[in-house]
Amino acid sequence: MKEQDEKTSLIGMAIGAAVMGLIASGKTINSYSITEELRRLGRKKGDGLEDEIFVKAAELVSKGL
Repeated sequence: MKEQDEKTSLIGMAIGAAVMGLIASGKTINSYSITEELRRLGRKKGDGLEDEIFVKAAELVSKGL
């Protein structure tokens, strides 16, 4: 259960980071822009693979959950 709680916290922080990034850049905040920002952040690692947490967060936002 502790692992699931940690994963949930990381997903929440990823969504928060995406929203803060959008605010800082003056972009419109909606589910599409948040999803795109999460995908961008997930690819930002430099290895070309999306981070699992950012992918899950993008899925949740795009579904409206």
